[in-house]
Amino acid sequence: MLQRNELKFNLSNNDLLFFKKKFTLFKTFPERKIFSIYFDTFNFNDFNDSEEGSVPRKKIRLRYYDVSSKDFNKTSILDGNLEIKKTFDSHRSKQKIAIKDNLLNSIRIACNYGVTRRLPVCAISYTRNYYKYIDGTRLTVDKNIKYFPIKDSLPTKYSFIENNCIIEMKIENITCNKSLHSDYLDAFRIRFSKYCEAIKKINYL
Repeated sequence: MLQRNELKFNLSNNDLLFFKKKFTLFKTFPERKIFSIYFDTFNFNDFNDSEEGSVPRKKIRLRYYDVSSKDFNKTSILDGNLEIKKTFDSHRSKQKIAIKDNLLNSIRIACNYGVTRRLPVCAISYTRNYYKYIDGTRLTVDKNIKYFPIKDSLPTKYSFIENNCIIEMKIENITCNKSLHSDYLDAFRIRFSKYCEAIKKINYL
């Protein structure tokens, strides 16, 4: 189970271009297309906990890499992970459970994970690039973010678009990783959850 802290920054495409010119970043992994289906309780308890900043809190999702939209039907067998993200006072943890099954069976497994039953409520797709700064700081850049409603347990083709890019800085100790973000990125630092933004843009509540 992974444990880490994250700082998040919201940049326009122009701000991102300036940032990448100003700082020397090294690619550490090929670009990937990420597609996730998020689950919540009937009363959206996970969403409310995240919005209020309650701890401990959790998010449950199915995550897939580099699959196309045509694969998201009732019968295609997909390699993915059931991920359980938990947020505590001082760190976050992420547990992964590999699932290879058709999408509907995978959704059933996710719905019944843990004590409280959950439902699929939205899907999110984006492209992610992976970088490292010269001081060892790792960060990801997410672009082309789209939020999809769920209908009949499957993501719809209709989507809501996030115009900006999200940088996530992965760090072990916030006090030891100031060289990259203090000079430029601090002005763009936000508290951001793609899941919460999806729920608000889809206007479920």
